[in-house]
Amino acid sequence: MFIKVFQQSMKGNFAKMYAKAEEGKDPPIKKKVERFRAELNYCYDELSFKEYLSDFLVRGGLNKYFHEHQEEISLLIKKSSWQELRIWSLLAIASYKPKDKPTNSDDSSFPNNKKLEEMNDESEEE
Repeated sequence: MFIKVFQQSMKGNFAKMYAKAEEGKDPPIKKKVERFRAELNYCYDELSFKEYLSDFLVRGGLNKYFHEHQEEISLLIKKSSWQELRIWSLLAIASYKPKDKPTNSDDSSFPNNKKLEEMNDESEEE
């Protein structure tokens, strides 16, 4: 369940990248995946991991799966050790299989993200 929520946030991040990409150019998805992995490796204690995780989930935008299973996910996060959750996060990255890249006429690849063009990722403004 945790892996599904994490991967849904990855999809949200990728959808934002596709929305911002210039026409005819692919966004640097592999670079972003590597950045996710590196960010996880910078988590050195429970607080730094939970700060990262909450920020990551927010950056992913609307996460229908998390919303539908909020109590179970919150309990899982609370009861599991941060090291175990970090491992699950890395497994989510490793097992993520993106769908075919979206086209302008087909937003079905990212059903849980509304009006991506209007979303603003504050971390990219710095």
